[in-house]
Amino acid sequence: MAEFRRHAQSVLQRRRSRAGGALELNVRQILLEENFLEGTTFDYKQRTEDKREPDFLFPSAASYHDSAFPGNRLRMLAVKTTLRDRWRQIMQEAARIPNKHVLTLQPGLSDNQFREIQEANLSLVVPKSLHDSYSSSIRPHLQTLESFLGDLRLLQ
Repeated sequence: MAEFRRHAQSVLQRRRSRAGGALELNVRQILLEENFLEGTTFDYKQRTEDKREPDFLFPSAASYHDSAFPGNRLRMLAVKTTLRDRWRQIMQEAARIPNKHVLTLQPGLSDNQFREIQEANLSLVVPKSLHDSYSSSIRPHLQTLESFLGDLRLLQ
């Protein structure tokens, strides 16, 4: 029975990993369709400090590594199908960027978990169709992907 559980868990983890990778590739495709240029206005899966690899850096990894580039014009977007406690990993990526963003498909969060996320300077990017699954106290703090992209355009 224990061997079956290990195998089932392994299969489940591979499925989750593929779903997360597919979501990242969909976000990358959206960026390209919205006329963001990979290597110029965003980078996908490029290294920062200590071999960390945020999902997306804006405007680019080269800008991130250029100490003369203003830190307040840098952004990063992590992509997670669900947050659980994995949002804490994001806080270790891209040390030059104090306010990080995470796009998630997770419907709803507890007020306590949201408070922790907010205290860590992590902003949630959530599809508009999921906003109603969050409590009314959280909804004003959510961003859509469209509004996040609009903010990025203002930095260009």
